[in-house]
Amino acid sequence: MSQHISRIQSKHQGRLYVRLIQDSFTIPGPVGEHLGLVFEPLREPLWLLGRHLGTVGLLPTILKAFFKLVLQGLDFLHSECHVIHTDLKSDNFLLGFEDSSVIDDYVHQQKANPPLYKEVDRHPIYQSSADFGGLRKGVGLLKINDFGAAVFGNVSTPHRHDIQPEQFCAPEVLLKAGWTYSADIWNLGMVLWELLEDTSLLDGIGPESDVYSREAHFAQMIGLLGPPPRELLDRADSAVHSDLYTTQGEFKYPRLIPSEDFNFSNLTLFLKGEDKRLFIEFASKMLQWLPEERLTAKELYNDPWLNFRPGANQKGSQ
Repeated sequence: MSQHISRIQSKHQGRLYVRLIQDSFTIPGPVGEHLGLVFEPLREPLWLLGRHLGTVGLLPTILKAFFKLVLQGLDFLHSECHVIHTDLKSDNFLLGFEDSSVIDDYVHQQKANPPLYKEVDRHPIYQSSADFGGLRKGVGLLKINDFGAAVFGNVSTPHRHDIQPEQFCAPEVLLKAGWTYSADIWNLGMVLWELLEDTSLLDGIGPESDVYSREAHFAQMIGLLGPPPRELLDRADSAVHSDLYTTQGEFKYPRLIPSEDFNFSNLTLFLKGEDKRLFIEFASKMLQWLPEERLTAKELYNDPWLNFRPGANQKGSQ
């Protein structure tokens, strides 16, 4: 999949924000040749930027800038490459190095203080490290990474296999109702809470257990969005549907549905005022029951929340 994406020759701006293959090689192994892919070195996941800046999550003003790059990259994947990522999470948004000297200094440090290693077939296998110290000046470009679970979207029938981190699962994925590009959009909406507050909007953990369950996860969706549309349930796999609903169409686990306090406003305490209102509207455009009602990455790019600057907007309105 990475090779397919890297072969796409396009002037789409989003291509800059996808990690592409730089080179490849093969090496012999005991059962045949192994393909090696060469990528540019990248510094660290986006969420670590908050740690460098002394915050738990990313400041909204910082996230807005990076999120626009993510949307451009995702639009390139969807519209030009016809690829569904299926595993969008903060670990898969990587930042490049701000300066080549960071890598040079890291190499010298490793030579001076070699990391721990073990020998396998008389070859040293070194312990990896991703600690490159504090930022020196700015940050490198953001890249969407890891296409190990990606699939093609230009297929004749929707995909139905399980994808996505559990807590980020789209409703059509939970229902095995068939999914396509819009599953990435739901996933991206869920990532907002992870990046801003280092938390999960829906964790799938109900009041009766401390482990994830599909029933609790679906109940949380109902608590947040209201009952699912009948047309979505009609698409569900029959076995999954019967696990969740009675023959009379009643949800079997009403006790797992959170109280009325479980709403976007109460789950978005990290924002205030107009910034919060616009954010909830933005997230709601991604977090829709029906996949076809979610906006595309391209349509989300110029959303008012991404362009809203609280201090500047207030000053300009005076």
